[in-house]
Formats: sequence, structure tokens, C-alpha cells
Amino acid sequence: MTKVIDLQPGDRILISRTDRLGDLILALPFVETIKERYPECRVDVISSLYASPILENNRRIDKILRVQNDQLLINKLYKKDLFQKIRQEKYKAVIVLHPERQISGMFFKAEIPIRIGTAGRFHSVLFNTRLMHSRRQNLKHEFEYNLDFLRFFRRGRTIRSPRVYLREKETSHARRILDEAGVKGDFVVLHPGSGGSAERWPVENFIKLYSLLERERVELVISGSDPEGELIDEVSKRLAIPVRKITGETDLRTLAAVLSLARVVVANSTGPLHLAVAVGTIGVGLYPSRKAMSPLRWGPLGRDDRVIQPTGIECQCPAGRCICMEMIKPGQVMREVMDVMGQKVG
Repeated sequence: MTKVIDLQPGDRILISRTDRLGDLILALPFVETIKERYPECRVDVISSLYASPILENNRRIDKILRVQNDQLLINKLYKKDLFQKIRQEKYKAVIVLHPERQISGMFFKAEIPIRIGTAGRFHSVLFNTRLMHSRRQNLKHEFEYNLDFLRFFRRGRTIRSPRVYLREKETSHARRILDEAGVKGDFVVLHPGSGGSAERWPVENFIKLYSLLERERVELVISGSDPEGELIDEVSKRLAIPVRKITGETDLRTLAAVLSLARVVVANSTGPLHLAVAVGTIGVGLYPSRKAMSPLRWGPLGRDDRVIQPTGIECQCPAGRCICMEMIKPGQVMREVMDVMGQKVG
């Protein structure tokens, strides 16, 4: 039987997840569960600068530490400053959900008394409490792998759904952006980007999906970054399908607010898909038939969410060049969206 670590009222706990947006969202159930079980302790989270805004306005998170991962590797002064910030907080325990070597080394050098991480890696020696599990076989969902760390803590309520908590001013700002784009009433968001974290459905297919849904009188808007917007413009012009978009107009929390107002969000297996679910919107996720990217491990966690994959194949494409995703046809996705919305295809 695993021994429960000794935490006293007033102790400080740090939870580390410094990689991508979707990974951080899927760590939220663990973060909130720890605070739920230890309300008398301070619970902080250290995350990447880019993803950290989703932690804001969460009453179960006492403090956010933000890491610029690129600077951590090349800037000695930045690394030294971050180390000092960690050490001065005098944490009693740190749980390293994503065992990045540079960050894990800081926790060791800061002499945090209880350092919990996974076993079986080269830098597992930096932890003095180790979890024996491997995620490589993709046997369950990522959020469940994170919850495995609860074996070191007292029993109690377990939170199993990620939540991002918006402010009213963020929702109002999102409504203004949508109003300026001419979006009224129920609408669907298409988010073609992937940020390089997953195989993507071709942008051409998103534009064709836009056209099909528009014929069914579905109100639509495309979200994404500025560079993604340029690609969307190029493809839209080539296909002679004009689209409405708000690319480049939202920061992360404003994007979350936009997604919260949508009826459905269609996206690749990326952070924005999980973000949509975390603000209560139904996601239709597009996934390759590749075990490492399986919906079993990375699927959306909402009760009514949908997942679409190429059928009848096991993807053998090289990473970043998955032509199997092209087997998912725009008409198939259109019918799924219409079904979610409770509407018949005309």
C-alpha cells in the first residue's frame, strides 16, 4: 500500500505542468482535486507562459508561476531568476506531472522536501517519491494518468472534468468581437489549426465544411492565429468560398469566451478543442487513427462530445504528414455537427 505523504495546514504544494495548452487543461482535474482534499494548504501551479492564462480566475489555484520554456534553455539569467522564485516560496511538496528535465532539476536544487514524479526516466533520480506507470501504451485517458498521482495523497472527492472559469468582461469582449464579425444567434466555430501538436485535417476540408454548413443555414465563424488566418484567406480565395473569421483577434482567454458562446466547436485534436469542453461547449474532434494520438488518451471529456477518425486503417504515415486524415470527408463532419445541433440535413 502506498504511504500517504504528510502535509500540514499551511504547507505549500506546487503542481508542475509546463508543456502544451491541452496538456495543462487535462491536468486541471488533478489540480482542483488536490485543493479540494487539502483546502488548508496553498496550492500553486507552474505552467508555460502561453498556456497559463487558462489557470486564472480559478479559486482552487492560489498562485500561478509562468515559465518561458524557450528562455529556460538559452538564458542563464532567466533560469537563475526562475530558480530563485521557486526557492523563495518554500514549497513542502511538488508534483511533476510532466517531467521536463530543466524544471525538475530546479525542484531538486531548491531542496523541496517532497518531489513526486514518474519512475523510469533518466532524470527520475531528481524525485524522491516516484510513481510507477508508463503512458507509452496509451491505455487510458491523459487526465486519468494525472489522477494516478493521487495515490500519494489523502482520500476524498475526485474532480474528473476540467473547467476554465471566465470573467464577465471576457465574455462581453468576446460578444463584441462576434458582433463586429456579424455573428448572431447560435453559431458554430471551426478551428483548423493544430499548433504542431497533432495531425491536422486539411484546411481545404475546413473551408468545404464551412460551405456545406452554410448551405444548411448554420451560422459560422473560423478562429485561429494571424498566420492561420493568412492560410485560410489563401485557401478560401482559391476555392471561391468566402468565410467569416476572427483569426488573430483573440488572446487565449478571449478565445475561451468565444468558444463558450458557441453551440459547437469543430477542431483537430488540439488545445482549443479541450478548451471548448472546459468552458461547456460541445466539441467535434478530428483524430488520426494513430495509437499515440488515440481519443482513448486524448479525446474530449464532455458527455456529448463527438470524435471522428478515419475508419478501417491503422495510420502508418510519418509524423506531420498524415494523409489518412484526408479520409475524413467534409460531408461526414457536417452530418455530425447537424446531429449535435438536433437539426436534419436539408
